[in-house]
Amino acid sequence: MRLPRFEYIAPKTIDEAVSVLSERKDEAKVMAGGTDILVSMKQRVITPKYLVNLKEIEGLDYIEDGDGHSRIGALTTLNSIEESKVIRERFPMLSDAAGYVGAPQHRYSGTIGGNICLDTRCWYYNQSHFWRKCRPVCYKLGGEEDNCNGFEVWEGFPSPRGNVCYAVYSGDTAPSLIALGAEVKIKNSEGERVVPLREIFTGDGKKPFNLEPDDILTEVIIPNPPSYSSGVYLKLRWREAIDFPLVGVAVNISLDSKDGECEGASVVIGAVAPNPIKVGIAEDILIGRKITDKEIEEVSEAAYNEANPLPNIGGCSPWYRKKMVKVLTKRAINK
Repeated sequence: MRLPRFEYIAPKTIDEAVSVLSERKDEAKVMAGGTDILVSMKQRVITPKYLVNLKEIEGLDYIEDGDGHSRIGALTTLNSIEESKVIRERFPMLSDAAGYVGAPQHRYSGTIGGNICLDTRCWYYNQSHFWRKCRPVCYKLGGEEDNCNGFEVWEGFPSPRGNVCYAVYSGDTAPSLIALGAEVKIKNSEGERVVPLREIFTGDGKKPFNLEPDDILTEVIIPNPPSYSSGVYLKLRWREAIDFPLVGVAVNISLDSKDGECEGASVVIGAVAPNPIKVGIAEDILIGRKITDKEIEEVSEAAYNEANPLPNIGGCSPWYRKKMVKVLTKRAINK
């Protein structure tokens, strides 16, 4: 498939990029590695008039071991994160998550900023223009409210609501980063701001991010972990490479001493909703207690109850994905 016609812009500085986006607003789209947006353009899922490539901007590709925090530039490739000694030693969960994305070719091009800002996906949305012509226009593509024909109502799962898109967020790194308590730095025409990563997600697949047209994510900030802590990210997918997750679970736990009581816990589920889901009750169950099979079972059951995947990922039933949330949560805590 060929790309649609567009004007290519390659700013040399972040301020120039912000200026371009501020002027062209919704007519422009940002590209970093290009591994996702170019496919969507070929499928005519999006057809921006302007494509703004950030890769020419210097100074956004770095991993810094700072005082109390580690900082990652938004243009740092996933391969660099996977192989970074600092990330491997301090945040092995993030290193694993980056290594699970796509194939090696994707990871050498794809960036951490691009993976965080991955558009939501749906089996009825991410198809060719020819395929979509044979079906009613879905809500994410501008269809009428209550016109989501992407799935039927399955017994035991919530019924679709109008004016909400149920496309799934499938980024691998965001659940791990949220579990680690990461923040992101965002630059626009009015200046810079730092917000918790979790807050940039809207929960609506049609517009999944709380970002304005001229917002550019420039940096990821991760607090350094306590002494007795560890994190694990597990991913369910059809193949051991290339595929997006059917379910992803990130677990981060810290203890007050070796084999001691839990003093910090975070469980985040990915690929079951338009945003990563933090299982808030996990903290109530684990903090202040020694982690035994009983606590692990309670947290896994809580994660199961939080997850309500819908049948908009082809070839995998929502019941199976929901059950696997419980299985992966249990495996991750044990690991």
